[in-house]
Amino acid sequence: MQFVNLLLNDVTFVLDESFTAFKDIHDVTKLLKNPPSDMDEAAKQEQEEKLASAQGKAKNYMQLTNETVAMLKLFTEALADSFTKKEVVVRLAHMLDYNLEALVSPEKRRALQIDNPLEYGWNPRAMLAEVADVYLNLREKQSFIDAVATDGRSYRSDYWDEAYRILQRLALKNAQQLAQWKAMADRIAAAKRAADVEEADLGEYPEEFTDPIMATLMEDPVTLPISKQVVDRSTIQSHLLSDPHDPFNRTPLKIEDVIPNPALQAEIQAWKANLLAQKMAERKGGQQAGEELMDMDTS
Repeated sequence: MQFVNLLLNDVTFVLDESFTAFKDIHDVTKLLKNPPSDMDEAAKQEQEEKLASAQGKAKNYMQLTNETVAMLKLFTEALADSFTKKEVVVRLAHMLDYNLEALVSPEKRRALQIDNPLEYGWNPRAMLAEVADVYLNLREKQSFIDAVATDGRSYRSDYWDEAYRILQRLALKNAQQLAQWKAMADRIAAAKRAADVEEADLGEYPEEFTDPIMATLMEDPVTLPISKQVVDRSTIQSHLLSDPHDPFNRTPLKIEDVIPNPALQAEIQAWKANLLAQKMAERKGGQQAGEELMDMDTS
């Protein structure tokens, strides 16, 4: 888990640095090609210096980015279970979704277009193919499917459709891989529909059932030994991968020190099961009433 966490830190950092540099190159180049009428020599020089800085940054980071993404592809293929554990899977899914959007969204893709991209080691097609491989390596893991589906920031089914068209048009994946991508997209869309229904059914969680850090419904609540705060086990596990301290009072903390809270866990499970069963019964009752009205109308 420590290795996976460090690798995710690296991938997130180098991708962000590289893409930020390319956006700066794109924007400044466009500005210098068509400068506003009120741009004086000092302002022009400032933009040229900004361009040179972004170009240097892109060259420095892009090789590292390519190597790090290739490493992520390699290890998600070999160690899929380690990358889909609760403490890291949401972070991985959201990072991939964010960068998939940058690579396939027409607006954001244009922002990464620069002159002479190979001079910087930048090959958007190859990057998309690598990112797609990481997704495909984890396609059988339901925790990953659910993490992508519930990413309200960057996941859109349209992005998956656009990625499919690009991968197919540019022959970046073979027929089997394209079929796997389509099947995975369908599973994620179904998971999102189910998650949306469940979220609507549950409504606002009781405060005592809500993780104070992630604002999510706790599944495995634990009590922190010194601060006495109650959080979900996966939340504190994820936190401790990067910081071995209680996030509420900064005292040293190990995962072995947390105190399970089975009574609260059972209470949460019962509340959730009862509420979902009630909502399902209401929907069935409404559906039956509608069918009876249709029967009366046709009789």
